[in-house]
Amino acid sequence: MKRWFLPLLAMLCVILAVCPALAEPDTANPILIGYVGALSGDTALWGQAGLNGMQLTAKQINEAGGILGREVRVIGLDGKGVSDDSVAAYKKLVEEYGVCAVVGTNFSSCNIPIASVADELKVPVIATAASNELVTVDADGVLHPYSFRLCFIDSYMGYLAGSYAYTELGLRKAALIADITDPYSTSVGAFMTETFTSLGGEIVASEEAQSGDNDFRAQLTKIAAAQPDVLFVPWNYVNVALIAQQAREVGIECILFGADGWDTTELIELSNGALEGSYYVSRPGWFLPEAEAYFSVYAAEYPNASKETECLYGNDGIMWIKEAIEKAGSDDPAAIRDQLEATESFDGLLGHMSINPENHNPSRDAAIFKVGAESIDYVGIYVP
Repeated sequence: MKRWFLPLLAMLCVILAVCPALAEPDTANPILIGYVGALSGDTALWGQAGLNGMQLTAKQINEAGGILGREVRVIGLDGKGVSDDSVAAYKKLVEEYGVCAVVGTNFSSCNIPIASVADELKVPVIATAASNELVTVDADGVLHPYSFRLCFIDSYMGYLAGSYAYTELGLRKAALIADITDPYSTSVGAFMTETFTSLGGEIVASEEAQSGDNDFRAQLTKIAAAQPDVLFVPWNYVNVALIAQQAREVGIECILFGADGWDTTELIELSNGALEGSYYVSRPGWFLPEAEAYFSVYAAEYPNASKETECLYGNDGIMWIKEAIEKAGSDDPAAIRDQLEATESFDGLLGHMSINPENHNPSRDAAIFKVGAESIDYVGIYVP
């Protein structure tokens, strides 16, 4: 055997021995990332989907070698869709588990108080579908430096809904029923009606209620008497289904229009046909090809899973954190925060986005959906 070949052979043996180890992430020093969502209660369908998405993507990341060569682990805690429980869950993830970042929740009412706590503990939190402006800035417009979000904000959804109802559907008289206890509902509702009237529409009725009332017939009877062309219903899907059925009972026959709180595969079944012909604005969700491809893997991992968009938020949340850690070369929470804020371009399963460093809000596309008798139909991206 030639002399020069022996060192080369030895080198090849070392490479072959080492390469498999390189594919295995370091499990002794894992990167811990938290998730807070409603894992119990009426909206547990969303919370569990978000946690599933994060865990599946973490598995894929680890199979590819982890983050900076280290295993990533997801720790999910139940915020129950309630502000106090969600704040407690965030604090536990940071103070007891030592996570470097947290994804969740999808409720503005939960993320608004979390934002102030994140400022104190200095660990970034990325809201999924929490769209109220106060999730990332305070009442004076001062930035919460450790609070971010993946979704568009209330004003944008309200603007799209009001514009589409007036311009595309040709509706001229609108009514509103809002949840007075929910900042998401009151904020989106205000922007819906503001946009509608700015275009020349008329608000013929405006009523308030609150989640848990279960009987909205008194408010809906007043709305029915005003004979609107469209009824704006910026609530979450559980209440929307009930409001829609009671609206039909009291004689309201007009189109109902909502926002991303309607976005669930259970909407048609729960509403029992009462929402047929109605519309809502939300993210493109599963209609993007990358998201559709992901679902085949997701369904194999979770055979009974449905296409809940919170799953995509879970994926995008952990992938955005991964990108930030890799750019920073560290899982230090402050370094992650800096990289999240500096994001000029991020492509996830929910599409492309960039971040405004002044308010931590993303710029991204929104879509219009129409509720059919047996399916929810994707109308398309809407740019007024």
